[in-house]
Amino acid sequence: MQAAEAAGVSEAQRRKRILEGARAIFFREGVSAVTMEQVAARLGISKKTLYKHFSNRDQLIEEAIEEKIREVGGMVDAVVKDGSQTFPWRLGRIFSVVGQQFAEIGELLMRDVYYRQPSLWDKIERFRREHVFHAILKLFEDGARGGYVRTDIDSRLVPTLFVNAASAILTPAQMFALPAPPAVVFETFIKILLGGILTAEGRAQFEMAKPPDGGPRAARRVAPRAASRSAPRAASRSVPRAASRPAPRREVDS
Repeated sequence: MQAAEAAGVSEAQRRKRILEGARAIFFREGVSAVTMEQVAARLGISKKTLYKHFSNRDQLIEEAIEEKIREVGGMVDAVVKDGSQTFPWRLGRIFSVVGQQFAEIGELLMRDVYYRQPSLWDKIERFRREHVFHAILKLFEDGARGGYVRTDIDSRLVPTLFVNAASAILTPAQMFALPAPPAVVFETFIKILLGGILTAEGRAQFEMAKPPDGGPRAARRVAPRAASRSAPRAASRSVPRAASRPAPRREVDS
C-alpha cells in the first residue's frame, strides 16, 4: 500500500499526495494516454479512493495545472520583489524560471492541454499574460529608468512587441513545428528579443546572471547601476491580449 492510502493519513494529506503523484505522471506522459484507472494503479491506491477525491480526469489535471501556476507565480513574484538584484539579473531569473517549467511540464502534456482542453490552456495563457508578462514589463520599467534599455528605441513599444511576439511563437502549435525542444525554442527567442532591446551592458549582465539554485547561468551579484536621466520613458503596464491560437482539434477522451 502506497503512502497516499496508508493508515493514519488525514484526508487532506491523502488528497495532496494523490495530486502530487498524478501531476508527476501527467507531466511525464501527458493526459490523453493516461486513464484514471492507470493513475490509481501507479499510485498504489484503489479507484474508489481516487474517485473519492477527484470526480474525473479533467478535475485532476486542472488542479495539477493550477497548483503549478501557483508555484510559478510565487517564484516570479519573489524575483520581482528582490530589490538586492539588478534588472538584468532579475530578468534572467524570470526567464530561467519559465524555461525550467517548459522542461518540467513536458511536450506531451503541453500538446494534450493545448489541443484537447482549450479552456485549461486559456487559463494558462491568462496567467502568462496577466502575471508573468506583467512582471516582466514591470522589470522593463526599472530597466529603462536604470539605463539598461537602448535609448535609440521607444521603450513604450516594448510591451506590445514583446507580448505579441511571445504569444505568436511560444505556443505548442509553433514550438512543436520547430526543429528543437520547446525549452531551446524559448531560450533562443529570449536571446534574440533581448539582443535588440538591452544595452551592451544590460546584455552582458543578463548573460552573467544565474539563479542561486544552480540554473543554466553563472551566479553573480552585480552592483545596481545609477539611473540615467536620459533613459527613455518607462514602458506602460497595460498588457495587451495574447494573439489567438489556431482552432484546437476536438477529441474524445477515454
